[in-house]
Amino acid sequence: MLALADEGDRDRTDQSCGILYGILRDMAYRLRKLAEEECRKHNPTRD
Repeated sequence: MLALADEGDRDRTDQSCGILYGILRDMAYRLRKLAEEECRKHNPTRD
């Protein structure tokens, strides 16, 4: 998702696309954080 947002941001032709790619980037970071928290819950010895 992050790579797609970066590529789209780099190749976009207008400002409205920037909003879309910004949302995609934000969701990617949120999803990564949730996945990391879930991994910690299931394996608390790894950090």
